[in-house]
Amino acid sequence: MSDDLSSADYAMLVLLKIEDREISNTELAEVHGVRLVSPVYEKLNAAGYVVSKTDRRPYRHSLADKGRRLLATPLVLEEDQAEAGERRSMKEKQLWAALAATYEDNLRLRAAAAEQSGVEDVRSLDERIRAVYEQAADGPGAWVDLTKIRSRLVDVPKADLDKALEQMLDAPDVRLEPEVTRHRLGKREREASVRIGGEDRHKLAIGLR
Repeated sequence: MSDDLSSADYAMLVLLKIEDREISNTELAEVHGVRLVSPVYEKLNAAGYVVSKTDRRPYRHSLADKGRRLLATPLVLEEDQAEAGERRSMKEKQLWAALAATYEDNLRLRAAAAEQSGVEDVRSLDERIRAVYEQAADGPGAWVDLTKIRSRLVDVPKADLDKALEQMLDAPDVRLEPEVTRHRLGKREREASVRIGGEDRHKLAIGLR
């Protein structure tokens, strides 16, 4: 979850993911009726979510790896950030809720299709967790919300994943910690937590000893 993006920013990232290619503002306008313009593209570039080529017009944009990682899990209502002093209208909240629900359904369909493909994953659960962590993390030792881990392992029962995560704490490079800023926790974050030693852990880090 990113605190610096508005629902409109997320919508633009979703459009770029759907296109899955470098696309010009002219094409964006023709296909989707919108353009990625200043200061939005500059903000998304600076945050590392989008790569824009502005050497000539029309400007061209593509989703960066960091943007793909951000969109690898369902969107949640808490991500709909407003500018300072601004309040979201009911229509904006409804549109954001529709976007989040549609995107989550798309991710669920993709996961179901992959599960039905008949390709058996012979890796251990520990290996699978490490693999999805590497996909979601910005680098070794970076904190990753457990929501992102669970959304990539939808075929694993929660109890089994909880047990595997707890056992992984025996490894010297694994950390599981609670979210310090509890007011940031939404329903999905609380449900994704694993209870260890009498406290709920919400974040996973792997790779630093």
